[in-house]
Amino acid sequence: MNLTGGTGSQLGSNNSAIPCGQRHRMDISATSDHAATAPPRPADSGDLRPLLVFTAAALPVGWVLLSIPLVVDLPLAPFILGTLYLGLVLPALWLTRRDPDASVRQLLLDTARVPRPRWLLVPAALLIPVGTAGVGALFGRATDLTGPFVLNLAVANVLSSLLIVNLWEEMAWAGFVQRRAAARWGYAGGAVVTALLFTGIHLPLSLYGADDPGDVGYNIAVMVGSGIGMRLLIGAFDAWGRRSILALGLIHATFNASSELVDADSDWIRYTVTLALGLTAWAIYRRRTPTRAVTHGRAAGAGATR
Repeated sequence: MNLTGGTGSQLGSNNSAIPCGQRHRMDISATSDHAATAPPRPADSGDLRPLLVFTAAALPVGWVLLSIPLVVDLPLAPFILGTLYLGLVLPALWLTRRDPDASVRQLLLDTARVPRPRWLLVPAALLIPVGTAGVGALFGRATDLTGPFVLNLAVANVLSSLLIVNLWEEMAWAGFVQRRAAARWGYAGGAVVTALLFTGIHLPLSLYGADDPGDVGYNIAVMVGSGIGMRLLIGAFDAWGRRSILALGLIHATFNASSELVDADSDWIRYTVTLALGLTAWAIYRRRTPTRAVTHGRAAGAGATR
């Protein structure tokens, strides 16, 4: 409708004959009707192309950088950071900027946003560590917990890892990859696809400390199993925390730190606990999420450009 043309003039003429109070009520009603029929915020895109481009960029970067310490006597940590920023963060930001339905600014705001409700930060921080320590204690494999040890673990390990690594890692994995994968394949399918992609990019890590093909196979199975658990947990918290990536980075940081809570040869406890928590989150998510919303998300993904 052309508001400056004849139709708009006629509307203005008709309104002039209406008493002021009645006209005001009509304006409010019109605004309410518009708000009720306004289109919702665009859902995450289920377009497969950004995920394929991201994979094509991230896989070679991860394979090359994470393989260098295997053949050269160099520390692994700098190459992990290189994989993070060059292979994950940079492609995620670039592809988000090219997406007409997405916004780099919004992605960064999600990264810094505190979840609502805020108390979700408590389970995000404690679920995996408490579960790992508790199961470890049952099997007699738990580390002795002292005040200085816990403080050092929380500050020097969790907090530093969150700020330097995991917050930006989840901006790429959860904010870019998993949300798009979930829009295309659903909550559980998106979690599995993201876990497999995570394993693929970090595949060289399966060779570290491996003496034979059996060790390599075990390391890969651990990455896949714990990765699926982690992604199911993160996908649920992303929905419950209203897209707060801060909470998701905290989950990832505490997962990494929880290796310190059990004996070195009992890290299987951490992996098992993470998978169990992920499956529990999946069950809760399915009970709390309307079937129609899940179906709509899959339909949106199926209708996206292939």
